[in-house]
Parts: sequence; structure tokens; C-alpha cells
Amino acid sequence: MVLFGMNHELWAQDADSNKLRPEFGVAYTSELQTNFKEARWNNLFELSANIPLSNKVSFDIASMSLFTSAMEPLIPDLQGFSNMDAYQDIRFALTVAGFTWHINDEHSLFAGIRRIDEDYFCSDGLALFTNSSCGGFPSVTGNSLIPTYPYAAMGIHYAYDSETWGVQASVYNGMGSYELTGQYNVFRFCPKDDGIFALGQIEYRHKGSHYFLGASMHDLDLLEIVGRKIRPAVWTYAEQAVGTGFTLIGAYSHAFSDDELCKNFVGIGGKYACKNVEMGIFTDYTNIIEIDEWATELTCNITITDHLSLQPALHIINTDGETNCVGMLRLGINL
Repeated sequence: MVLFGMNHELWAQDADSNKLRPEFGVAYTSELQTNFKEARWNNLFELSANIPLSNKVSFDIASMSLFTSAMEPLIPDLQGFSNMDAYQDIRFALTVAGFTWHINDEHSLFAGIRRIDEDYFCSDGLALFTNSSCGGFPSVTGNSLIPTYPYAAMGIHYAYDSETWGVQASVYNGMGSYELTGQYNVFRFCPKDDGIFALGQIEYRHKGSHYFLGASMHDLDLLEIVGRKIRPAVWTYAEQAVGTGFTLIGAYSHAFSDDELCKNFVGIGGKYACKNVEMGIFTDYTNIIEIDEWATELTCNITITDHLSLQPALHIINTDGETNCVGMLRLGINL
């Protein structure tokens, strides 16, 4: 019994030391796009680190660099068929830089620089697709320069996570940036000029299915016509497991203010996972600046090794009555 107690104590000490061990990540994504007449090449390089300072506090930092072969988009779509596109080269941008207080096993609080798509719209179902609207519904992310890819901003993020429930709430500077210096740098927190962006979400998990309900608010007039006022939006989406490997996905979002660029978004799709392959289809509709757009994506993500993946995708997009097709091939390396 004494020997067992000694071994248990040594194991506990080793477990505690592992909790204080820094974690580092490196990711490179290369994406080739074509409208079957010309091609475009994107390259995204990401670094991340989680550095525990104590059993309760850690420092999190992440950055991205983006290089593209052409600034102009291949087709005149509104949503953006690729969640990697920024239509500019970004040599270095902070996407996360701040401190996380791990209050206990279920509650945490982060303060510093962060992007909302670090925490929201990043479920397993939506994450499969390359359409940028799956990383943030346009009735939420398209109506202001909020801190979503490639922008980040100063803010506070609270999270509660249990086996069944997840709750998140965040408040950010109303305009995001990727600059490190200048008037509109990523360290800026100026609600008087930039407004604020606040959002929250509840998640319920049951037998492999996930259900989400969220709301957001910003008060900055992007068009500078009406002026400052509260502009709320809501969203909901569900990932319903219907069998081994099969998941159905449904999403809806609505912005309430009449002067928003995008008021509604609705999408439906599904995915099937088998061993190292995930296949999916997703179709959505939205109206942006009074233009209707339907977008459908067929994609397949193949995990070749623990560190290497390959993802082809086909996008069929109808914008204001004009249909365009885009093919994509994405290579991902994660270390």
C-alpha cells in the first residue's frame, strides 16, 4: 500500500508538471483556386503558443501571415467562397495575445487581443466547409468591421464548458485590425470612435448532436448614413447526428436593423465521416446590399497523416442571376 501511495504521488506530480508545460503550434495552408479560366494561389502561415504561468493563469499568443498571387477575386461573389481570402498580403498579424484565467475546470476568462472565430462559428460541421460564411454568418460578420478573420481586436471573452452545455460571452472593440502600429492598430480600444461589438452563445450537446443559439450587438454605422445606434442580430444552427458518421446541418441568422448590409442568412447541408475522410455538401442563401446570392459547396477532406490533409472543393454560386463555378484544392500541414 505504501508503494502504491508513493507511485500515485509521483504520478500526480508529473501530471501537475505537464499542466505547466508550454504548447506550441505551427500550421501552413496552401490553397489553389480556379474559375477554370485563370488561377489564384493563397498561402497562410500560422503560429500559436500556450504558455502556462501558473495552475490558473496562462498566456496565449497566435499570429498569421498571408500571401496571395493576385489581389483581385476570381468571381464577383458576395459571401466569399474561401475563408482564407483577404485579397491582400499580410506579412504579420496578431490574432491572439492575452491572458486566460482558468477559474476552475468549467469556467475561464480571457482578456487581450482575439478574433471571434477563435470561439464562435467553429463547430465540427461548419469547420469542414471552405465557404467564408461557414466561419461567420454574413448577417453577423458582414455588417461591420468586427474582429473576424483577418482582423482581431482588444476584448474580453468568458467561457463555460461542461459535458452537456457550453456558454460564451464576449465584448470587443467595435472595429478590428491587423496592423501593429498607426491610428487603427490592433491594440486600440476606443468605444467612442469604434463602437463596441458584443456577442454571446449557448450550446447544448446530446448524443453526438450540437445545438447553438446566439446573439450579437454592434453600434457602429458602417455606411455612415444613419449614425450610431444599437444593431442586434441573432443566429441559430444545429448539427444533428442521424447515424454512424452522418450529420445534418441547418443554420439561420437575422439582423434586425433596417440599414444593415445583410439582414438574412439561411443554410442547410450535411457531412459524412468515414475513417480518414470527411465529405460534405452545404447550400446557403443570403441577400447582401439588395442582391440575392445562392451558394453551394461540395467538399472532401482527406486526412493523410496526423499532420497532413488534402481538401478539394467545388463551389457553384449564383449572384444576382449570374452563375459561376470555382474549383479549389487545399493542402494543410499542422505540427
